Amino acid sequence: MHAFPGAPQPPAAQGPAGANARRWLEVNGQRHQLDRPVLVVGRSTEADIRVDDPGVSRRHAEIRVGNPSMVLDLGSTNGIVVDGQHTTRATLRDGSRIVVGSTTIVYRQAEG
Repeated sequence: MHAFPGAPQPPAAQGPAGANARRWLEVNGQRHQLDRPVLVVGRSTEADIRVDDPGVSRRHAEIRVGNPSMVLDLGSTNGIVVDGQHTTRATLRDGSRIVVGSTTIVYRQAEG
């Protein structure tokens, strides 16, 4: 199927409930939209979401956006803590707190 400029586009496929949710991370007072299926959090300038903290690995964790969204540790030196639990992977819900190094990241999602 070829799209023509100005032609109406088919509606995006709708998945299970929550597919229309807006998702973002709050890091040190800044909001980072989660606009791709997978984003890397880390100290590297090549990370999708850069955290300037010496306790954070260059590629520290991966956020997988979905229903539900997940966070996975990428073999970081100091690991991740999600909602008070030291873990290697966790399901995220609105308000989940992810600690990397000495930085707390808040996962947010809102319908619409």
